[in-house]
Amino acid sequence: MTVQPGLHRQHCSVAAPTQLWLDPDGRLAGPTRSPGTGHAAEPAGFTGLLHGDTRFLCRALVRVNGLEPEPATVETEPGGVVRVRGLVRGIPGPTEDPAVELLQTWTVTPGLVRHTLQLRTSLDSLDAEIDVELAADFTDMAQIRLSRFRDTSGPAAADQSSLRWQEGSKALAVAAPGAVTPGGRLAWRGSLGRGRPFEAEWQAVLTDDDDAVVAARPLASRPPRTGPAGALGLLLDNSIDEVAGLRLATRQLPHAPFIAAGAPWYFTLFGRDSLWAARLLLPLEAGPGTGLAAGTLRALAAFQGTRTDPAAAEEPGKILHELRSKELVLESQGLRLPPVYYGAVDSTPLWLCLLGELWRGGRDDAAVRSLLPNAARAADWLLAAGGASSEGADAAASRSGNGGFLSYRDATGHGLSNQGWKDSRDAMQFRDGRQAEGPIALSEVQGYAYQAALETAELFDAYGEHGGQALRDFAAALRTRFREHFWVEDHSGPFPAMALDGHGVPLDVPGSNMGHLLGTGILDPAEARIVADRLVSPELFSGYGVHTISRDAAGFWPFSYHCGSVWSHDTAIAIRGLLADGFIAEARTLADGLLAAAASFGHRLPEVFAGVRAEDSAVAVPYPASCHPQAWSSASAVVIAQAMGVGL
Repeated sequence: MTVQPGLHRQHCSVAAPTQLWLDPDGRLAGPTRSPGTGHAAEPAGFTGLLHGDTRFLCRALVRVNGLEPEPATVETEPGGVVRVRGLVRGIPGPTEDPAVELLQTWTVTPGLVRHTLQLRTSLDSLDAEIDVELAADFTDMAQIRLSRFRDTSGPAAADQSSLRWQEGSKALAVAAPGAVTPGGRLAWRGSLGRGRPFEAEWQAVLTDDDDAVVAARPLASRPPRTGPAGALGLLLDNSIDEVAGLRLATRQLPHAPFIAAGAPWYFTLFGRDSLWAARLLLPLEAGPGTGLAAGTLRALAAFQGTRTDPAAAEEPGKILHELRSKELVLESQGLRLPPVYYGAVDSTPLWLCLLGELWRGGRDDAAVRSLLPNAARAADWLLAAGGASSEGADAAASRSGNGGFLSYRDATGHGLSNQGWKDSRDAMQFRDGRQAEGPIALSEVQGYAYQAALETAELFDAYGEHGGQALRDFAAALRTRFREHFWVEDHSGPFPAMALDGHGVPLDVPGSNMGHLLGTGILDPAEARIVADRLVSPELFSGYGVHTISRDAAGFWPFSYHCGSVWSHDTAIAIRGLLADGFIAEARTLADGLLAAAASFGHRLPEVFAGVRAEDSAVAVPYPASCHPQAWSSASAVVIAQAMGVGL
């Protein structure tokens, strides 16, 4: 099995759909040939200048008088800026101190990246040459995830001012007036001295006419922060800046912004990720002008399912899972997903929940009204998927042991085997480590469905639409069935199982999924109390966040993607539910844990980190392949602030 490239030590700057990734020393050195195999490899980890689902530029190696600067610091700043400070120690001075410093500033904006270089010296005079070696490879993101890299190529065209590469619809143009050498490098010659720096700059323009997503309309200037100081303030500032860098729109609806799921692998529209990010960020929306919630709903509604297509997991009324410009192939995981893929059982109820919350907040009546036809189709899907359609729950039950619940099973053999947020192949397992067989009914999805049904019923009533009573009847029956089938018991008492397998057997291991049930209304007060206590117990709470499964499970491993790790958004959703159900102390306990974890990552929250307990490590331990920034992780800062009593 191929191990994904490590990301936890890399530096990145994102301005969707463009990304810059530098190695731990702040270099963009690119792939090299392995002496043993001859294959391209990146010993310092994945780096590059990316646009959409493709790495365009794989190398921008900087030298001064033929010498590579030695790294000193790498700093990120708001607005897509990364500053790399290095010392050119091979140029001697009058003392043993370094005499030459190079400050590189990368500024990333959608489709345009500027790289400025400022050379400084303590010497009275120095003749210098700054040289930048460039290479492009147009490697697809899916191949990079498998650590497969294409051969680099020289520019297709060059003159004294620019270099240009082209591959199909993708184009890379580098502008550096007067600096292009016959060999395709960039070189600037000049002199500098004490107090007289030497500066150079080049810029890259990246375009892809076939990409499914484009940059969203820029946000208005953010006013100066007046919120909390200290660690929470730093986390909020960083998170809001990250969210701004993840804003995208589809080509179909360029004025409907949403938040891309995450960098680098998920830089596109994802149903559950974009919806949860919008829900968590909803307190920051003051009115229709901000438009993120409405934009997310509209972007997803434009691709709402219209037919039954097992290859794409499409069904009428269903909300998509992910959008790509082409088929996604991940051979090591056995995945082959079409460009518009619907393999998610939770996207549709989450879409209805966000619509209900947008309406309830009174933020954008016009958007809500325009989406009522889509809501009606999504509600029809919800009723059918939950066994409340004309065929009835009994007929659904005859097909599997979990009839009457929203469930999933991949029908193709090359789609996602698990279609909730824990979508890795080993995510659904029993206490003894056995893998659950489908179709699988996830506990949290039943909670989403319950809330979605009641929210949508009230929405339909308010706008004079039909169908409200059918949704209320569905919700009432679902709540009863959930209580009868999902609750199990272990040595610590009762708890809601993560899921039912295809025979209707509950997965008998506590998992973080139960935290998503809070605030949905599917639990009564006594049941919510049980869940709140479980979440803060040593079995599930690491001190930094909630483990994805119990530490007592046979399959628990702190570095497992979904079987022992801690996900920032997963814990934040539990905090949100605890607050909604009145468990303020428990919410604060989890929020304190996440805030401590964020301090370990530069006051930022990654996608996921290892489930190593706080008592075993003074810092949260990274999960090496964790994406950052990740939409719902960055948005989680808002919930942490709410748990701390900060008004937003």
